[in-house]
Amino acid sequence: MKVAITGASGYVGGCLSAGFRRHGHEVLALSRRPCPAPWSPYALGDDPRQLPWDEVDALVHAAYDFTASTWREILEKNVEPSVALLQAARKAGVRGVIHISSMSSFEGCRSNYGKAKLMVEKEALALGAAVIRPGLVWGERSGGVMGTLEKLVAKLPVVPFLVGGRNSNQFLIHETDLSEAIVAITEGLPAATGTLHSVMHPSPVSLLEILKSTAKRSKRHRLYLPVPWQLAMAGLKSVEMLGIHSPFRSDSLTGLVHGNPLPANPTPPAGVRYRPFA
Repeated sequence: MKVAITGASGYVGGCLSAGFRRHGHEVLALSRRPCPAPWSPYALGDDPRQLPWDEVDALVHAAYDFTASTWREILEKNVEPSVALLQAARKAGVRGVIHISSMSSFEGCRSNYGKAKLMVEKEALALGAAVIRPGLVWGERSGGVMGTLEKLVAKLPVVPFLVGGRNSNQFLIHETDLSEAIVAITEGLPAATGTLHSVMHPSPVSLLEILKSTAKRSKRHRLYLPVPWQLAMAGLKSVEMLGIHSPFRSDSLTGLVHGNPLPANPTPPAGVRYRPFA
C-alpha cells in the first residue's frame, strides 16, 4: 500500500512514517522540510490538486501550522487548507483517508486548537474519512506538549505543575502504539471510514504524575511547585502580548486544563495493545 503522510517531517508524522514502513508499506512524505524519499514538498495552503496522487492508496493528514495564532489565521492556515486537502484526495480517487485530530477536540472544547480540529473532523467524517484523536504522545524523545514537559524536567530543579481546571488529567499514548493503531485502521479501510477513534491508554494521568515519571525515567531528582492554572495563563498571555516567543502557548494550556473527560470509541484495533505511561 502507498500511503501519503502530511507533516511527515514532524514528530507525529515521523512516527507514523516509521510505523507504515515497518509494516512494509511505501510512504510518500508530504512536508515543508525534506524527508527520506519519496518526498514531495507540501505545506498547508499549497494547492493539493497538484500533489502526486497517482497510485496513492491512503492519505494520513497529520500536518498543522502552529504559527497561526488568531482565530482568523487558524481558519486560513489550518481549517480551510485541511478541508481542501481531504477533498482533493477524494477527488483524486484515494481509497482511504485518515485525519489525525486531537484529544483536545470534542464538543464543548475551549482551546482554539481543539475547535479547529473539531471543524475539520466534521468535514472529514462527511467525506467518509476515519478520524483519529490521539492522546498526548510520548516516547524516548517526545515532541509537542510532552516534549515541552520533558524539557521543563530536564532544565528546572523546581518544576511547576498546574492545578485546577475542569479536567486536567491527561490520556496518553506511546508513539509506537499510536503508529500501530493507525496502520491497523488504515489497513482496514474502507471498512473503518466515517468513524471516530480515540487512540490512548484508558487510564488518565495527572500532570504531576507525568512530571514525576519523566524525572524518574531521566534519573533526575526534582521538587514540584503547584501553580494555579489561572496564574500560569496570565503569565503566558502577558508574554504573548509582548511578542516574546514561548515554547508553550496559552492555547495549549487551555487544552491541558480543560481536557476531554470522556473520549469516544477508545477500543484499540484488533491486535494492538496500548501500554500504560511509565
